[in-house]
Amino acid sequence: MAAREDVRLRRHWRELVRLALDASDPFASAMLYPHAGGADRKRLEARMFGSRSERLALAACPYAPPAVLARLCALATADADTTLATRLARNAATPAGGLQTLGASLDGSGPQQPAQRIAQLIARHPLAPPTLLAKIASNAASIETLRSLCENVGVQTDLLAQLADRGIEPLQRLLAIHFATDARTLHRLWQGTRESAVRAQVLRHAACPNELLGSIPASSAERRSLALNVRTLGEILTALARDDDPAVRRAAATNPATPAGALILLCFDADTLVRRAIAVRDDLPLKVVEWLAEDGDTWVRSSLARNRACPRIWLDRLARDREADVRRSVTRHPDCPAQLLTLLAGDEVAWVRAGVALRDDLPGPVLHRLLHDTHIDVLAGVARNRGTPQATLARLAGHASPDVRRAVILNRHAQRRVLLPLRDEAYPLHRVLVFMHPGLTDADRWRMRFEPDTEARARMYGQLAGTLAAALDRKHQHSTVAGATETAEPCTHQLTTSVEEAG
Repeated sequence: MAAREDVRLRRHWRELVRLALDASDPFASAMLYPHAGGADRKRLEARMFGSRSERLALAACPYAPPAVLARLCALATADADTTLATRLARNAATPAGGLQTLGASLDGSGPQQPAQRIAQLIARHPLAPPTLLAKIASNAASIETLRSLCENVGVQTDLLAQLADRGIEPLQRLLAIHFATDARTLHRLWQGTRESAVRAQVLRHAACPNELLGSIPASSAERRSLALNVRTLGEILTALARDDDPAVRRAAATNPATPAGALILLCFDADTLVRRAIAVRDDLPLKVVEWLAEDGDTWVRSSLARNRACPRIWLDRLARDREADVRRSVTRHPDCPAQLLTLLAGDEVAWVRAGVALRDDLPGPVLHRLLHDTHIDVLAGVARNRGTPQATLARLAGHASPDVRRAVILNRHAQRRVLLPLRDEAYPLHRVLVFMHPGLTDADRWRMRFEPDTEARARMYGQLAGTLAAALDRKHQHSTVAGATETAEPCTHQLTTSVEEAG
């Protein structure tokens, strides 16, 4: 039995390789590449990298495996192909090793402008190694490259400090924004500039020195940033809650450190955006909830209706609000009681009933009532609901609306018999979602290997190859534990060997 299973897995791998090599595009081969070795890897490389147009296509592919992109980086460096290198440096999936390979060629004798562009792209790449970023920083000849370094989320604190030491004004605001900038660098930026935009970012930063948070600045932008910082003292936040600028008061309204007394003041603010910011807070005193529930702005009442801080007594009132958006928000309240869900399941507006249908905690009679609804939004909610009977899901799987069918596919509780007809969906995205659904078996997924869409086929092949590799690896580990005498070999070698033997 085990031998037959091993033969079946290897046969499937051979067929996947054959289909990928025969495909009109290189993407299916790319998804098999990380799991291949030996002769298979050479065949896949010949298919993927044989023409420059296909190299360029793979270099720009956002879902290309890192192993493929790393190999392309080596080819781009060897061939001095700056266009290919540029695409790879721009691709967010290019791994650190590949970027290091590209970076090693920046000191070559190629054209200056393409080299600068590649350096700029690598400087912004979040996976670029710290040593490479430091090298780029030391050799950077353009402000654009330095700006890219300051915008890179992967840049480390010490390099940001070095950039700040250069005193380049256009970089100061970016350095003040970067989350990795430390308190010492922020203090140096504060002392080295009078620009309100830079100082505002320093005050907003999580590492802002405490001594800068103890006074109220004159600039409106700086006061707004001070009002946003959770480490700002309560008495200062109370003062900022009375600021003449509504943007400052709105910032104070969002700050979790703002004292309760200031919140009471802000819930009567003349600016509706301030009151909306108050309505989403989950620490509202009951009296503030009462005031906001009577607010004339629909968004304020709608935000409050979703808020866990809103108690049952006010949910009852908001569930009968004249605005459908408010009633819909009641259905999304985490603790909306069954009585209100029953009431809102009969709402005249379908969008409200759809909100009820999306809840997994519906009482049986309420869900049964919604099963007979005819509006697409409601049916999509029913199709997503974990309590919907499988017979109903099977019926909705054949609905004319793609939104309803997609909702069935997204229901993680849909059973295999519901999903099987959806493998032939007209939309490639739907077919991929069906393919990834846990309700299908590996055999069901294998039957989808003739997928016609380029991206969908590539994603499916990647999953199938990974499943085959994992299965063979488990079999190999089991044989080792059972006392196999042969030396353990990688799964990719096992897959490759089977193909070579078959040839």
